[in-house]
Amino acid sequence: MEDRTERISNLFNTINGWVVAEIALGIVLVWAFVQIAQRVLPWLADLLPAKLRNPTLNTVPILRVLALLLLILWIVPLIFNVTLQNFIFIAGAMSVAIGFAIKDLARSMIAGFFALFEKPYRQGDWIKIGDDYGEVITVGTRAVQLRTPDDNVVTIAHDRIWTENISNANDGFGTLMCVATFYVMRDQPMDKIAPLLKSVAQTSPYLDLDRPVIVIGKNEPLCMVYKLKAYPFEPRNQFAFITDLTERGNAALFDAGVVTASIPQELLSSNQLP
Repeated sequence: MEDRTERISNLFNTINGWVVAEIALGIVLVWAFVQIAQRVLPWLADLLPAKLRNPTLNTVPILRVLALLLLILWIVPLIFNVTLQNFIFIAGAMSVAIGFAIKDLARSMIAGFFALFEKPYRQGDWIKIGDDYGEVITVGTRAVQLRTPDDNVVTIAHDRIWTENISNANDGFGTLMCVATFYVMRDQPMDKIAPLLKSVAQTSPYLDLDRPVIVIGKNEPLCMVYKLKAYPFEPRNQFAFITDLTERGNAALFDAGVVTASIPQELLSSNQLP
């Protein structure tokens, strides 16, 4: 018993006022650095060209992790008498505490560490996890936050990457594909529809001129289904871009005398059509 008590007492250094002040100073400096980085870098990213926006945003979680590691490396030697024997003792005690007390938090934090380097999502990406789709606004230590098209902020723990597929619409790049769908009745000339829809996309003010415009037609039991696929210059314009393609595409088909189909709502909601 005395040996165990002596071992525990040898773990700690003498704590005085200067040590407490140095620890407090380290926490304040790291907190201030993280807060400045989380505000300045997103502001700077909005001023940069689209190709530099995502790489700039991606530095925020990396800087946060580095700052936390530096804080730990700063504080631990001030509190603990760091020796190999003490390290093994502390690591064993902490592993037991983590395993029984905060295993879910540890699971999410470990997944966040892997997410930081494997990059299934980055700040500025548009992703879908489960039923949630939105722009990644924060990649934290425990969770990722999305801003949905309805302007809701959804917080999702990183450990979802172990159990669910993650769909990333732009994967770190400055643009993503948008799709507008058109339903066209049969028994009318089809050869002019694809060029007509392509010209609609090519005249959109949101179009990224460096990416291709694609039109795909497919036979379905009730009609022909055309998908107009193109890329907006900025991912945040995706919904305005789809709206523009849909409205002007339907108007162009109407002006050209192309008859579109009215699909029953129950078929659309049951996903019987693509």
